[in-house]
Order: sequence, then structure tokens, then C-alpha cells
Amino acid sequence: MINSVTSTPVQQNDNRRKLHKNLVSATGYTAAGLGTICGVTGLKSVKFSNKMKIHKYSAWLAAVATALHIGIAEGLDKFFYKKS
Repeated sequence: MINSVTSTPVQQNDNRRKLHKNLVSATGYTAAGLGTICGVTGLKSVKFSNKMKIHKYSAWLAAVATALHIGIAEGLDKFFYKKS
């Protein structure tokens, strides 16, 4: 007996692509924004209280956001999604 073949709906693929694009965009803009904050607070002419704390934390968060961005963009998100 021959088993019937079912195909995956196209809409599910489109939803995954949209989610992937949104995640890549969000992490990219987050990394760029945090990197800008880190750069501005690292300038010598900028003076305000807790400058070094903001500089340090924004640098760490920028590094994490950049790693997530690269990981998602390169397709490493397949580890977090089950194949269906």
C-alpha cells in the first residue's frame, strides 16, 4: 500500500521567515544602539555621574546582543526550534 504524502503549508514557512527576519532586525538594532551608548559614554568630553557603570554595562549588553544577532543571522536558531 502506498502512503499519502502531506506537504507543509506555505504559510507556516512564511511565519518562520518573518519571525527570523524580525529577530535579526531586533538584535541588530539593539546591538547598534547599545554600541552607540557605549561609544558615547566612552568619550572623554562626556561627563556625568555613573558614567563608567553605564559604559561597562552597555558594552557587555552590546556584546551579548551582537553574539545573538550573529547566531540568529547565521542560522543557529535551528537548535531552539523543533523540526515539524
